[in-house]
Amino acid sequence: LGLTIAIRYSHSWRQFGPKAKEEVKIIEHQMQTLRLMPHLAIALALTFTSRYAGTLLEEDVFQGKELVRSRLLQVLVAGLKAYSTWENIRCLQDCRECTGGMIVGWELLAQYAKQYEEEPLFDLLQNWAESVGDKLRTSFLAFNTDTVYNLAFLLKAVKFHEQFLWSLVARIYYKVMTKKEDFFHAWNSCLYHLASLSLAHTHRVTLEQFSLAVKSCPDQDDQTLLMKFCLLYGTKLVFQERAWYLEHKYLTSVASTRIRNQLLDLWYSLKDDALRVIAAFNIPHTNLHAPIAGISNPRAFYPAPLQPVAREGALSQLPKLGAKL
Repeated sequence: LGLTIAIRYSHSWRQFGPKAKEEVKIIEHQMQTLRLMPHLAIALALTFTSRYAGTLLEEDVFQGKELVRSRLLQVLVAGLKAYSTWENIRCLQDCRECTGGMIVGWELLAQYAKQYEEEPLFDLLQNWAESVGDKLRTSFLAFNTDTVYNLAFLLKAVKFHEQFLWSLVARIYYKVMTKKEDFFHAWNSCLYHLASLSLAHTHRVTLEQFSLAVKSCPDQDDQTLLMKFCLLYGTKLVFQERAWYLEHKYLTSVASTRIRNQLLDLWYSLKDDALRVIAAFNIPHTNLHAPIAGISNPRAFYPAPLQPVAREGALSQLPKLGAKL
């Protein structure tokens, strides 16, 4: 719901742009896209994984199994509950910030630019590069360019992350069985790593279920679009743990840079398809009540934007995904 409002608003409201030209839609602003598109990919991943959890539940009930003994289902549901809650909080906060307050960042940028208005553009860019640039140590592993852009590479990466953390189970077993250490103290000493393992497991399952859902999509156009979002989700998972992968020499600095570039390309290329995806969620307008999203609400205590937003008819003309999400 929050994404629907924020994305519709971003595709209709215009602010800033080239001098002496029409202002651009705020979805064209890089930071707006970078903050909203990953959340949309996560929403899709959680949708398909929740369906997978529902399928497991139906199978266990149909076979008469005791749900309390279904370890796979319990682990999956517990992981999804925590993961979806955390992501929901982050998503709503980003959506709230993306529908207002961006002028603060613009003003800070303008003030910073005034300090260098006498310098050539090259000197300004060089100053920025020198202040934030650093050289990453290259590991002995190397990956081809095509490898990083492949979904199979992303799946292998998240699987490696999870399997490596599983070694902590052996560490706890060693402490308990060999050193006769109290189980609670052994477990508590590894709690940070166990929490990381739980999250890595949830990431792996969600990416796998997302990829399986894409492969089973009957419509070719929808499958192509969903594959892009699946790549975005997988790339984000690897990118956010890039320090861990570099530390364990799974990635080279070159591969890490390629992953970052791929993430930027996917974010920007999917911004125009976001309206198709949120339309497929089929959220009734009666549940939106958001003038900033182009949907009037007589009970709203704030007025609609002075600048006209996109008409409902214009949005409905966009091609929707073949299946409801």
